[in-house]
Amino acid sequence: MTQLAVTGYASLDYPLMLDGVVAGNRTTHIRFRDPDAWPRPGGSPSYVGVAARRGGVAAAPVTWIGEDALGALFADHCRAHGLVAEGIETHAGARSPAAIMIQQADGTTACLYDPALAGRERLSPAQARVIARADHLCVTVGPGHLIGDILAVRGPDAPLSWVMKDDPTCFDAANRAALGARARIVFCNSAEHRLIADVVRSDALVVETLGAEGVRLHRAGKTTVLPAAAIAVADPTGAGDSFAGAFLAAHLGGALPEHAARKAMDAVRAMLAERAEQEKERGRA
Repeated sequence: MTQLAVTGYASLDYPLMLDGVVAGNRTTHIRFRDPDAWPRPGGSPSYVGVAARRGGVAAAPVTWIGEDALGALFADHCRAHGLVAEGIETHAGARSPAAIMIQQADGTTACLYDPALAGRERLSPAQARVIARADHLCVTVGPGHLIGDILAVRGPDAPLSWVMKDDPTCFDAANRAALGARARIVFCNSAEHRLIADVVRSDALVVETLGAEGVRLHRAGKTTVLPAAAIAVADPTGAGDSFAGAFLAAHLGGALPEHAARKAMDAVRAMLAERAEQEKERGRA
């Protein structure tokens, strides 16, 4: 049986780092662009699933791709990293979702996402089986119109976690309320925490990531802060989702929240250190 199912948008990412901040009617130079990572398989289900698999958990992305070279690249990436491909649906004659991931000089990230299939995704029988049979379900961003179907397939008492993203096309007020009432673990950053603070169930564990500053764990009115050792990296894309996947792997293995968070921070630190070394070797960071 699959231990972890992860629903959400697939993506083929085009990451780049800027010397400044994008503004209208002005040129902003690209400081770093790795041609070997154009495109790079991404999307929350991929990052969460790969990190969970590295933590020893069988993981299955539940996502949608087009019948094109990008979709084939995404599916091959998932299989190469040991993910169960049963929940990857291919739309005949369609193109695959893609994103331009822009790391700006002020520390902010802009994600320009082309959903490609948005609105046409449907939950297939195979995907429904993956969701229903998994020991744990992790809901990540997209597609918003399927959140109700996903929750219905899962059942009211089955273990469920939620990786929040500030994407109102997916996580509108109704979907936030529905997920907040069901999720036992919620992952978010500080800005996203404000969007879900009033909807999460009282016994939920809220894992608030703080980037280089570490993690806050919130539960039952108590907050625990876990500091992190910062790593200088030009492209941190996928760090938050990878943290969630590594945390869930530790959680499914029986780890308590603080231990799971520390293991997840170690996993993300290793991922970013490897990426920073690659940037250094290419002389473009």
